[in-house]
Amino acid sequence: MTTVGWEQVLRWRMRRHHLADEKAADPVAVARRVVGVHAQVAASAVTATALRTTKPARIDHLLYERRTLVRTWAARGTLHLLPADDFPHWVAAMSTRTRDKTNSWLRYNGVTAAQMSDILTALPDVLTDEPLTREELADAIIEATGHQELKDRLTHGFGTILKPAAFRGQLCSGPPRGRNVTFVAPRRWLGDWEPVETDAAIDRLARDYLGAYGPATPEEFARWFDLTPALAKKSFQRLEGLATVDVDGTAMRLPAEHLAGLTKKGAREVALLPAFDPYITGSTRQLEQIGAAGHKADVSRPQGWISPTVVVDGWVRGVWEPDTGEIRYFGTIPATVRRAAQSLIEANLSTGG
Repeated sequence: MTTVGWEQVLRWRMRRHHLADEKAADPVAVARRVVGVHAQVAASAVTATALRTTKPARIDHLLYERRTLVRTWAARGTLHLLPADDFPHWVAAMSTRTRDKTNSWLRYNGVTAAQMSDILTALPDVLTDEPLTREELADAIIEATGHQELKDRLTHGFGTILKPAAFRGQLCSGPPRGRNVTFVAPRRWLGDWEPVETDAAIDRLARDYLGAYGPATPEEFARWFDLTPALAKKSFQRLEGLATVDVDGTAMRLPAEHLAGLTKKGAREVALLPAFDPYITGSTRQLEQIGAAGHKADVSRPQGWISPTVVVDGWVRGVWEPDTGEIRYFGTIPATVRRAAQSLIEANLSTGG
């Protein structure tokens, strides 16, 4: 068994996240490497990809003109940017989610099983590659189903009752119309695809996850994706070439091809990460171990908000405010790190983020 400490793991993760020496060619390559870029806050997604690429690229151009990226509810049921050619694997893996069929989910969201079934049945007929605003989509669903009583549910809140359709590959984001979001049918917008076998899709995502957030346990993969722990455990058992790695006394798994990278040394890396950066959202259960001991609430805040962070050699060493440049460090920080972070702050403020 390979034995390493968190210091080695985090330096390796920084490199795998394109936050160290090697940058990605474009935002699509970033989304593929980090297995989806959190896109609940559009500006954060733009910053997260820009940090990791060799040259700027317009996210909207890739989403709505080239259509090499797709924006939809994905990992943990939150909005992400995904490579369009990976979308079929996500749909197949997300098809395992059945929470919307449980009585507790239906009661909480104020819908019945029959109403949800009617919505999902109607969507392929009412949604095409012609973008519809949420209001227009709600009206089309109501016209098709006759469920006028669902108007409020379909047009308000965080789109919870639309998420099951996204998980089934029935809708994704279209180009915004002014300040309004729109939706399109992925099979019409991106082009049709052959169904992917569910276990193969889960295994693909598990291996990709380990290549960015490993070493990890099946339970951590299940939490990151929103997969049942039993399915995550079976996936790890199926995957070939997984090595067991002892990380400060905890047994975790990692594809064997990455073992050599764990011992690679590099120059000191200081990074200012935006809110909801994938490096943090993929490791929220490990914040105590990766530098935020005693400060987890400053990073992972109420209502699911993930703060902008200061990361040094992979360790979370503080949080910062993009508008003012104020940094609040966790504990004593070397002067060299403070100077490096301040230089990044000044560059950020001078360019407007």
